[in-house]
Amino acid sequence: MSIVNGYATLAEFKVRIDPSSALGTGSDSVLEAVIEAASRAIDYVCGRRIYTATETRTYTAEYGDLLFIDDLVSLTTLKTDESGDGTYELTWSSTDYLLEPANAQVPAANKEPYTQIRVNPHRGIYSFPTGIYNGVQIAGSFGYAATTPDLVNEACLLIASRFNRRKDAPFGVVGAGELGQMMVIASKDPDVQLCLSGYKRRYVVAV
Repeated sequence: MSIVNGYATLAEFKVRIDPSSALGTGSDSVLEAVIEAASRAIDYVCGRRIYTATETRTYTAEYGDLLFIDDLVSLTTLKTDESGDGTYELTWSSTDYLLEPANAQVPAANKEPYTQIRVNPHRGIYSFPTGIYNGVQIAGSFGYAATTPDLVNEACLLIASRFNRRKDAPFGVVGAGELGQMMVIASKDPDVQLCLSGYKRRYVVAV
């Protein structure tokens, strides 16, 4: 298999397992599955999808000048259904709205997604149709970041390492010497929690 939307590469994981880079290719498919499982576990823990994908989504506006949305990296088109007939007949210009937070994509090393859209108070000529179910249609790149953040990459490698050791640890315990038994799977890995603490979603978008 190949890794789908993984937060670490096979090469990175193999070096983490064996820094001497002596691992062959016989277990590549297994290791790829472990990386993908670790990546989806991160999405679950964070309550959001870190990777991006081009999608079209619809939203129900609560306010005429502000719309809360899912994580968005870039917007392609914004359309609204003005009559509630399911047809998005009005296409907004890029000058009609503002993506917020305003500086979300500015820090090169610490980009964040846009989470809301505001009608441009200076140039906008439209408003979001409140009271119309799924009256707003947005096409764009949804997700947290187009490039995996370094801390998410590290969390993926830590989780994948635990998953990979699990096969050798019945009941989550692997034998140890002078220190006695050692837990391989812990309910909360403090290093993973630290890496992911800034990426956990703090609200859910109502659509």
